[in-house]
Amino acid sequence: MNTIQQLYKIRFLIIFSTFFITGCESWTDIDTDPDNITAGPAITEDIMLIGIEAEWVETANEKFETWYGYPTWLSWFAIEGSNAIVNVDPGFGNEVWNSYSYSLKHAVELHDFAEQNGNTYYQGIAGVIAAHHWFYIADVYDQAPLEQAMTGLENQQPELATQEELYAHASALLDEAINLFKNTDGGELLPGQDDYMLNGDIDRWVRFAYSLKARQAMRRIYAPGVDQDAQISAILSYLEKGMTSNEDNVMWRHLEDLANANPLYNYMTRAYSGGRGLTPGNFLIDMMNAYEDPRRPIMFTNAEADPNGYMGHFAGAAVQAGNRPSHYRFDYLSMSYPDHIMLYSESKFLEAEAYAFRNEWELAEIAMKEGNRADMEYMEVPQEQIISYNAQPSLDMPTNLEDAQQLIIQQKYLSNIFRTGETYFDYVRTGYPEFDFEYMIQNTNASTTFARRFPYPLNEIERNPNVSAVGQPDWFNKGTTWDNKN
Repeated sequence: MNTIQQLYKIRFLIIFSTFFITGCESWTDIDTDPDNITAGPAITEDIMLIGIEAEWVETANEKFETWYGYPTWLSWFAIEGSNAIVNVDPGFGNEVWNSYSYSLKHAVELHDFAEQNGNTYYQGIAGVIAAHHWFYIADVYDQAPLEQAMTGLENQQPELATQEELYAHASALLDEAINLFKNTDGGELLPGQDDYMLNGDIDRWVRFAYSLKARQAMRRIYAPGVDQDAQISAILSYLEKGMTSNEDNVMWRHLEDLANANPLYNYMTRAYSGGRGLTPGNFLIDMMNAYEDPRRPIMFTNAEADPNGYMGHFAGAAVQAGNRPSHYRFDYLSMSYPDHIMLYSESKFLEAEAYAFRNEWELAEIAMKEGNRADMEYMEVPQEQIISYNAQPSLDMPTNLEDAQQLIIQQKYLSNIFRTGETYFDYVRTGYPEFDFEYMIQNTNASTTFARRFPYPLNEIERNPNVSAVGQPDWFNKGTTWDNKN
């Protein structure tokens, strides 16, 4: 039983026990359908929140946790002795579209339910979660329905909103949440341990909301019609109010006693490597070796061919005994390895890139190195090694935007391995890191790029004329509206 199933079982048992204690008239009074939540004595915001958070992190991370596409393209993982699975077809990414009927839908239901009850902190938290979903949908589909898509049989052919409209909707939810967090007392019911992500700490939710605004504002830096100077000013103003330390990291912590709850750990045990764990790609290890990255001994085993060093793998190629590459350590990608939504280090890399757009090279370098420090401290790298890493001349900030952006995104990449989808979005947005797919992946079906957006599900093409009118995108050549750098 995975984490999601565990949480829904817990939720059902709590609902059942509450009805049992208060006395229900019949079995039909028990609410057992999470897709059709009805008000009752057992249905309160604190019961709903933890399940919605579990769905949220699953949707946010599913495309980045296995070898089915993105981790191979990003060189996080390189399958041994078997064809690397990097194909994209019309079924790819359906779980994001399906959030209309589960994770996003449930977040919106919690938002509306909490608003009705006057429990404004829950309303704000649900609004932030829903905003994250809307941004994700906009970033991978470009045009997609808004709330019409969550009305079920009432509207089976919802209209499509533009990416700009989706962003405006999500941004309004974030602004509403920030206002609720700052200007209300939360109502009669306040989040606590039921908020598994941030433990009911409303100040941390405020800071996360601002950092999320900065992330999404940077996403649109090359979008048509965007005033880059104004956009950078907005990003820096958001970051001033955003995450301030690793204590603000937003993540789902898995439990050691739930052996099947962490998907990454499950893949560690069945990674086609003879029980040695997941194998890092050659591009990733080459870059870490070039910087003599002190995170390597924490993350990886030594290579057989280089007992004092680290070696990645050409995805899909056979491995010869005596020449085995490095593997992720089981005590690193362990049963308790978290699902991440956003880390403080990302805020610092966003700040560094913003200063680079302003040609403020010294401030850009300081922020980038603070991002490196934040991630290394999160991983418990010794302080002297962090200082030595940041002092190397190869991390001196270039004094032109393109080279500075490349360096910042490279360092952000090294701080995001098996964390979030930001490496994918950064690559599509900026072209960095400059992956060499022919060097990285055997028999790749795209040697110059990987999918720059998600295809629409086939059933949507067939049954919704609003989707079929847009057509199926050429996802390897053109992404969404903000994919507009060149």
